Amino acid sequence: MKVLLYIFVEIENIGKAINALSEGEISGFFLMEYKGMSPQEWAGFLIDEEPEKAVKIINDMAKNSVVIGTVVSENNLENIKYAIAEKLGDYKHTIMELPLCGLKVNKVD
Repeated sequence: MKVLLYIFVEIENIGKAINALSEGEISGFFLMEYKGMSPQEWAGFLIDEEPEKAVKIINDMAKNSVVIGTVVSENNLENIKYAIAEKLGDYKHTIMELPLCGLKVNKVD
């Protein structure tokens, strides 16, 4: 089975995360930048309900982060997670695994 693997890291750790994925022999990846906050950073904090104020507060408080996505074989998943733990063990990161029911790639040369 194939698994869609997401790794969420702060932007300064993107190189470590991609190097870990490379050690796991992935064939490709995509990434998206975003602003992220963990629950500990906004615990007990209420965001203003006016959209402009809420966006400003989030932009001011949130950290620049990136989510890296890749499709991997379930057989290779443990090696990849081990490589991620080795490279990012001391840094905040989140791993999300989603089983894929199907995958079709339209390759155009």
